[in-house]
This record gives sequence, C-alpha cells and structure tokens, in this order.
Amino acid sequence: MACPITLTKFVGTVSLGLLTGLSYSTASITIPSLKLLPTSTTASRCLNEVKRLNRKHAMRLSSLTNTCILFAYTLSSPRRRHPYLVWMCVVSTVSSYGLDLFFNRHLGFQNWVLSTIQDTTGLNLNRVSPTKKDDDLVMVETDEDVNGESVQREMDRERRLQRARTWLAGIAFSMGIVGLWGDKK
Repeated sequence: MACPITLTKFVGTVSLGLLTGLSYSTASITIPSLKLLPTSTTASRCLNEVKRLNRKHAMRLSSLTNTCILFAYTLSSPRRRHPYLVWMCVVSTVSSYGLDLFFNRHLGFQNWVLSTIQDTTGLNLNRVSPTKKDDDLVMVETDEDVNGESVQREMDRERRLQRARTWLAGIAFSMGIVGLWGDKK
C-alpha cells in the first residue's frame, strides 16, 4: 500500500504538471488563435472569458498543490522533511498568485483581491446602489466600443503572463519530479 505522504506529494506534483500544461497551452495555442477572430468585440469577449477561466483553474491548481505539499511536509518525519517541498509551495504560489498580482497591478491590491474572489468563486462582490436594480439596466455593446489595438495589447500581456507562469510552474514541477524520484527507497 502506498504511503499517504508519498501519495499527497504525488498529487501535488501532478497538479503542478497540470498547471504548467494549462499555462503552456493558453500561451501557445489559445491566445494566438484569438487573433484570428473576425472582430475585436468578439476577440475581447473571448479573451476576457479565457482570462477568467484560466485564472480560476490556475489558482485552484496552485491551492491544491500547496495543500497537498504542505500536508506532506507537516506529516513527514524530520528525516524526510525535505526543503524542496517548501520551495515547491513558494514557487507555485508565486507562479499563480504573485504573477497574477504583478500583471494586474494597475487594478490596485483591493480591486485585485475582489476580482480574484469573483473569478474563482463566481460571487459578485460589486456594490450596487439600492436605487438601481440589475433588471433596470440594459447593456448594448457595439463593434465600435472595443479598440482592436487595445485588445491586441491585452492579448500580448496575457500571453506574457502565461509564459512566465509556464516557466515558474515548470520549475516547481521539475523540483517535484526530482524530489519524488529521490524519495523512492
């Protein structure tokens, strides 16, 4: 029977592998494909949805990784309590939360936290005045509302974020693979 500590290390490492793959596929396949869409409005909507879903899954995978790895670290005996586990958690956190905060620093810290909670949980935390109801508001979006150059800049920024996340998560994933390999008896 497999040791629960080794199993949680394995789950954490697999989660890091999934995070690396998610970021790599977004940077190399998804975002370049959005450039082929016919209108900037469509590209903007698709990019916003890709960003929201990617942020949600990246943060969930990073949280799963950190939970599993820290669980294994705290339950390990002092002889098997390797520092690579802590470094994996640090690099995983920096690759998801740290890079996301850095690339969205124009929002400010409080707005970044609110947007992160909204994207990861689906809760709407915007304050709405009691005089206006959501039913009273009608949103009409035209093709002229979105500038193609701003959408292009946003795509380039998101692609840089995903490339950086790929490298950092890949480094943590490599640490996990080497660590698991070194743990075998």
